[in-house]
Amino acid sequence: MLIKNLIIFLSIFFCSYLSSQEFNDEIFVYKLKFEKNLKKTKSLKYQTIHGHSKSEILHNNFEKDLIKFGYIRVDNQKKQQIFEKITSLKEGRNNYETACLQTYRDILIYKNQNGKILKIIKICTSCYSNQILTSESESELLMNFADYDSLQELLK
Repeated sequence: MLIKNLIIFLSIFFCSYLSSQEFNDEIFVYKLKFEKNLKKTKSLKYQTIHGHSKSEILHNNFEKDLIKFGYIRVDNQKKQQIFEKITSLKEGRNNYETACLQTYRDILIYKNQNGKILKIIKICTSCYSNQILTSESESELLMNFADYDSLQELLK
């Protein structure tokens, strides 16, 4: 009986620890409001909006760069639902290419409680493309069309 109670206690403690870890990270949603002066395809601005970015963009001034590039930070009331949707998806590499030029109109930034950027997720719901950037890697969320559609609704 003592072992059973100990296992229950440890399970509850572990689950509450994990859930508290998730809520310590904050998610910020940025939307592209305008795009202009995109002549240089190798520029950081062009790569952020249309291209695949490199992990080096994870610096604390990245949000200021986004604002200069035409993004605005939105106070999305569905942040928790967005967080749950994103964390329910697996990461990897998609085996398909899109036919259009991606335009990452939605960018999600995960920060720890100290304000350090942990992860950036760029999403194009028009051509069903995305990119995840962390300091260690660059990958994608493995999503189907329905995932993009539901995410698009949450990001409105």
